[in-house]
Amino acid sequence: MSRDNGAQMGDPNSYDVIVLGAGPAGTSAAIRARRAGLSVLVIDKATFPRPKLCGAGITPRSQQALRDIFDAEMPAGITLSSTKMGFRWDGEHLADFDQPYPFKYTFREDFDHWLVDLARSAGAEIREGTRVAEIRDRENRLRLDGGEAVGFKVLIGADGVASPVARHLFGKAFDTDTIGFAYEAEVPATNADDTRMSIDFGIVRWGYGWNFPKATSQTIGVVSIRGLDQDLRARMERYLAHEGVDPASVKIKGAHIPFGDFKEKPGRGNILLAGDAAGFVDAITGEGIALAMESGAHAADAAAQVIGEGRPERADRAYFPRVKPIQADLANVRRLRVIAYGSRTRAMFKEKLATSTRLRDALFEVVSGKATYAEIERRMARHAMVRMATKLSSWPTLFKRSAGR
Repeated sequence: MSRDNGAQMGDPNSYDVIVLGAGPAGTSAAIRARRAGLSVLVIDKATFPRPKLCGAGITPRSQQALRDIFDAEMPAGITLSSTKMGFRWDGEHLADFDQPYPFKYTFREDFDHWLVDLARSAGAEIREGTRVAEIRDRENRLRLDGGEAVGFKVLIGADGVASPVARHLFGKAFDTDTIGFAYEAEVPATNADDTRMSIDFGIVRWGYGWNFPKATSQTIGVVSIRGLDQDLRARMERYLAHEGVDPASVKIKGAHIPFGDFKEKPGRGNILLAGDAAGFVDAITGEGIALAMESGAHAADAAAQVIGEGRPERADRAYFPRVKPIQADLANVRRLRVIAYGSRTRAMFKEKLATSTRLRDALFEVVSGKATYAEIERRMARHAMVRMATKLSSWPTLFKRSAGR
């Protein structure tokens, strides 16, 4: 149903799909829904361009999602491209090498603004600087801060890790024990294409540090599980010092991010969750942008299906099977990450980071979208690290009882 048809039916403030959040998940949902002929309203509390804590490494899988969903390539003006990568361990140099596929690095401020413009060009109505005061499920309406009410057939919550939509559905947006927390700083620098990025797997427990090049800075950060007993801020300062940066010279920002605890049922009825709101982030590679775009598109496809059938209340039944492959792979991530983070396998993992081209190739296949973790696990089933990992908890000991949530 077109926006005009909605107005002719007597409710000019009603849409087929309302999307909360205008990041990668929300804009993907909006553009896919528009291409299915649906009327779309996107609401975001921010005004774009807006800053966003994120390393903003655009993997080959993310680049493919941009082609498939947006039919677009990243503009050269907001992009630095590189095939150079390195592994570090608490500041120790392990290996430098070339990746088989280029990563692109940008600022989320620029990237998300570009995506919003693409969604707007596709015909989605975008309301920036707008907050939702109330979600009225039974009426299929939202009350906005100014008092205006808008209606929907399907509501897609693409509103981030602290998702008000998830909080409305489940009472809270995330589990405070199993959520991740990240610190990040932008360090002024002048970089060109093929500047090396690096990942430090030894700087924190159950997490990693990253140093991503941008045209005018280095984005340096660390992430781990929030509930773990470690001084993550002190680890961030240690990592900055390893990277040649005085911690006192930069502004350090922090934010929650999903880190292994995704929602098994990301939605209910005609309300769906996508991207970070559903916990769709890879806790080994940190990939979240590709999963956000893919799940946003799946949510829109599910909406188009059930609206076409005249049964929007069954959107969750159409959506859950579509994101099942994402969830299955994240379940494998949760199990296999003990190889990188578990105390019994860390020494072996460190040695393989320094020497194993097979391990690197496996990681590249995952971030390019050419292989799933299940396929990698089957291929490496006889390796000692994998055999040992299958016997260990997928969470730190503190979280054994939380692992099935």
